[in-house]
Amino acid sequence: MCYYRNLLLFFLILFSTITAAQEVKKTTVFRSYVSAVAQYNLYEQKHRKRKQTAHVKLAYLEWGKPGDKAFIWLHGSLSNAYEFMPFAERIAQAGYHVIAIDQYNAGKTPLPPFDASFDDLCVDIKDLMENLGIKKAVIGGFSRGAFLATNFYKQYPNSVTGLILEDGGSVAFKTSYEKLSKTALAAKLKSVNLPDEIKNKYFAEFSSKFQAYKSLFEPETKTNQFEILSYIKPLKNKWITYKGLPEYYYMQDSLHMAKALFQTSTISKYAASIINVDPVKIFQNLSTPVLIMDANSTTDPTPVLAENKTLAASHPKYIQLKAFENVDHNIHFAYPDEFVKTITEFLKKFNI
Repeated sequence: MCYYRNLLLFFLILFSTITAAQEVKKTTVFRSYVSAVAQYNLYEQKHRKRKQTAHVKLAYLEWGKPGDKAFIWLHGSLSNAYEFMPFAERIAQAGYHVIAIDQYNAGKTPLPPFDASFDDLCVDIKDLMENLGIKKAVIGGFSRGAFLATNFYKQYPNSVTGLILEDGGSVAFKTSYEKLSKTALAAKLKSVNLPDEIKNKYFAEFSSKFQAYKSLFEPETKTNQFEILSYIKPLKNKWITYKGLPEYYYMQDSLHMAKALFQTSTISKYAASIINVDPVKIFQNLSTPVLIMDANSTTDPTPVLAENKTLAASHPKYIQLKAFENVDHNIHFAYPDEFVKTITEFLKKFNI
């Protein structure tokens, strides 16, 4: 009996060892994960900063040396400060102190202990600037971040030397929805409802940090994609990536999206903030250079090129408009080199 008991124990140990090995075996993904963790930790040590501001401890990434010229980037939805990482060094080499901020509930910046709005976040950004001795800065942003940048200009126009708006922030958010027929609007709102395979990939809970990393890893990309780790957060005894963010934006399904668009007063202040930004009104007495980069395609989710042309024509001295063709929204991903070139030429043209 002792022999069989020991044999059974041996097979139980062997089985558990094999199972564990299969979970984290030395595949390409796992090797990439190990490499990514090491690279991410080094990158965080070099570029990560945090400062206590009015409402939160604001986290950000930093490149270049403090000086007369500062460049602050505000990321889009479902993103964080690492969004600007591929471009930051080139902007820093052009002579700028580059700062990419983690907005509320993104990256390393926590949620404030109350229902904060864009106005509150702008107070934190201004606090950060003052803490770092930055009197004025170029403020840029993508999508939701572009609306935040425009809102910052509304609150602190004298602190902005220039605005860079990538596919957002120049035309009211509701504009493209209000142009649709009832049928087209219903179809567009329905597209917000995500299929289960997308939910399972991006909004699920994972048993380990490695599994969360694996869910976002793209095997065809020949790097370890260490920036993926900036999207992974612990949740009790699980790990998540984008879970909870659509709810924070009030855009998790068609019903909530419709409420955000047309019943703004009934939703959270933060979710309503992007709807409440009125660029035409904010830019009425514009005296600051603005670069508008508009993604344009037949499948553009927010087709507002005509409105951007009208806005640019009304401020020819200050607004520079560039349309990027055959891209739906994310210009910096589709045209990374042209994206940086357009920014650096704009900065040089206006000497800001």
